[in-house]
Amino acid sequence: MKGKVVSPPRSYFVLNTGARIPSIGLGTWQSGGDLCVQAVKTALSVGYRHIDCARLYGNEVEVGEALTHAFKTSLIKREDLFLTSKIYCTMNSLNKIENYAKVSLKNLGVSYLDLYLMHWPEISAFGDATDPPSNSGSEHRQFLSRLKNGWKAMEGLVELGLVKAIGVSNFSVHQIKELLNFAKIVPAVNQVELHPFWRQDELVKFCQVKGIHVSAHTPLGVPATNPAPYDSSSGGEDEPGTPRISFRRSRSVHGPMLKLSVVSGIADKHKKTPEQVILRWGLQRGTSVLPCSLKADRIRQNIDIFNWSLSDDEWNRLNRIEPQSTSLCYVPPPPPPPPPPPPPIFSL
Repeated sequence: MKGKVVSPPRSYFVLNTGARIPSIGLGTWQSGGDLCVQAVKTALSVGYRHIDCARLYGNEVEVGEALTHAFKTSLIKREDLFLTSKIYCTMNSLNKIENYAKVSLKNLGVSYLDLYLMHWPEISAFGDATDPPSNSGSEHRQFLSRLKNGWKAMEGLVELGLVKAIGVSNFSVHQIKELLNFAKIVPAVNQVELHPFWRQDELVKFCQVKGIHVSAHTPLGVPATNPAPYDSSSGGEDEPGTPRISFRRSRSVHGPMLKLSVVSGIADKHKKTPEQVILRWGLQRGTSVLPCSLKADRIRQNIDIFNWSLSDDEWNRLNRIEPQSTSLCYVPPPPPPPPPPPPPIFSL
């Protein structure tokens, strides 16, 4: 994305609902147990005001524990916190979507969500978000039917006051166009993978033209090794067989991106970390960023991106990084097992 660097961002962006979404938030993917609780507590204590969650992450109880502590100790008021969750988009009946939203609210210990997202468009591979899915045959018609029913149910959550705004995650240009054909409420946000190795310029520009804010998950790519498995077993309410999100790594761009000479050179000049340079780049193109970390020092460093800016030259150099490559490949949760066959009928 070429062009003049935008003015230094404030600590928030304004959504099409009029609400303010913080420019940086803590992502909670791949965290759980006591480490997750402590990470959220640390983030809130150093100034984060956006926590990004999802039902599929399996850790909303832990996030809720940290939030309850913050509220009770007057570290933060609920109205000063922006809280996002997501629902896996195949769960599209009105009753189920409302129920799953209420389960997330209970687990998080709050009465409303600031933003609720459709987590994935079910029929699309992760791939390039500007590539349209197949638009022929019954598969596409089924996708549109699910999308219409699901979005109508999401709109109902706004009417009920359970959520303040609704949006999508990992949707392509084509899929958003399909959604806008029938949506009564325009998505407030599209949350997608964004970083200098995977800029998705066309998608970002399209969303911005349509008044849809773009938020970057995995804004630093995905490390080559995942965190150790965790036991998220703190007793949260959920339905049996709840799917958990999983990915195949396309390739790790985390290490190569941070070590790239253009990134490290800019970091040295500003006396910042490579991570801070990349997160600042995300803010200056008008996107909020949601870095994940369980380390207290990294959580503190990541939010230090507001008192300096990239020059036009630095901005353009980061926008010329090639080749472009996503770091994730989505693996849908397996379908539920078929029901057992009926018992045999014996006659005498």
